[in-house]
Amino acid sequence: MTGISISVELQEATARQALRDLLARMENPRGFYKGVGNLLLFSTSTRFETETGPDGKPWTPLKASTIRARTKKKQLPLTILRANTKGVSGSPLAGSINAVFSDNEVRVGSTKEYAAIHQLGGTIEKQAGSRYMVGRRFAKRDKGGGADVAIKAHTITIPARPYIGISAADQEGILEQARDWVEG
Repeated sequence: MTGISISVELQEATARQALRDLLARMENPRGFYKGVGNLLLFSTSTRFETETGPDGKPWTPLKASTIRARTKKKQLPLTILRANTKGVSGSPLAGSINAVFSDNEVRVGSTKEYAAIHQLGGTIEKQAGSRYMVGRRFAKRDKGGGADVAIKAHTITIPARPYIGISAADQEGILEQARDWVEG
């Protein structure tokens, strides 16, 4: 996965040991890991809808400047990390979340290059340059009536909005799946 893949470990020592014991009793854990991957895909999808992290904390709200920019583009400034164009649902980022499983592990991540900055937050350093504008809008240079406009160097800070991870409910679900797998 080129975007982001996160390795996590159960926080609670008793849960971690219980899972280790159950995994040791499994002859072929591949199906278990597939089930865990599906569980984590579902909970990750839900985080995009509820706009909360695995710890239950709400994501940082959109800045006023982002809301203004979306409004000017006739977009709905209501959602974070999801489509905001009228009539379009889902998002390229949410749609890119996938699970890869084997006999030893499951990995949940995204193939999008920008996935990590939304998960972890960060600062983007934009170099000075120029853009072609027609009126007050950026345009392709093949459009007539425009001019090059200097753009100063600047930084863009994107807050962390974690969407991949294991919540307390996910931990319980993983242990329940492990018990079902061993008993079933």
